[in-house]
Amino acid sequence: MTEMQGRLVILGCLVTAGAALAVTILISRMASDAGAPMIWFLSVVLAGGGAVQLVLAALLGQLRGAGRMLPYAAGAGVLLAGPTALGYLAVAHVGAGYIAMTFAFPILLTWGMARLLGLERADPRRSLAVALGLSGGVILAMSKLTDLPAEATTWLVAATAMPVVIAAGNIYRSRYWPAGGRPLTLSALTLLMAGLACVPLALMLDPGAAILWHRADLRSLVGVDVAVFVIQYIAFFQLQRRGGPVTLSLLGPVAAVTGAAGALWLFAEPLPQGFLLAGLLVGAGVLLMLMRRAPAARPV
Repeated sequence: MTEMQGRLVILGCLVTAGAALAVTILISRMASDAGAPMIWFLSVVLAGGGAVQLVLAALLGQLRGAGRMLPYAAGAGVLLAGPTALGYLAVAHVGAGYIAMTFAFPILLTWGMARLLGLERADPRRSLAVALGLSGGVILAMSKLTDLPAEATTWLVAATAMPVVIAAGNIYRSRYWPAGGRPLTLSALTLLMAGLACVPLALMLDPGAAILWHRADLRSLVGVDVAVFVIQYIAFFQLQRRGGPVTLSLLGPVAAVTGAAGALWLFAEPLPQGFLLAGLLVGAGVLLMLMRRAPAARPV
């Protein structure tokens, strides 16, 4: 594969994973509005997506050595389940648009952690790309802050804490990527473990999962969300392997812009001021990141 082809693959994975992330956030708002038990909903969707990917991995003969990857998948699953569950709980209080916008922030945290751990080399162009992407996210988030009611403050603070765990997950998956690990296999196991990690929280907070099967509208949302998670995490783990943790975190600003637009269309959540400028900054950051000369550190 040529360097240009590699960049196109990374760009395709970035756009696919970022857009799919935005869609899952919008679906979470639909599920919340429909009265779904949110953590059970998330647990079923994560486990369902992992099961589908596991079947695909088996059909492609990629399950060899899967057992030794379970410790890695368990850690990655917990780091995925935590912020995702928080987002699913907070979406009813702060809106799908704001949840999407919080994903613009892990890029700076991921970059800082990666530099400290030696996963990223000093690169002025890369630093500028990160700054552009973060600037777009800040414009979106600060605009949204002025629109939220006072009673949503606690959920706002909780949702804003999500990027810290997301950034830690980005670093963890690159730093401890198992030797010989296939992206599809690791994605399947991680989703399964994340679904399992949600069960204790669901038992504490939700009345039960039975409603998900008894209502046709919720069954449909579960099915669609499973399909989106399958697509998202196939692209997500390919992006992690090929681009490294900082390039991966660029999907956050992509999701922020896409999610804000989707929230306007589906839920009439108004676009924040400066949306166009933020979108241009995010796009410039993505393109500049992909134009770098030296490849990012990534798992082997």
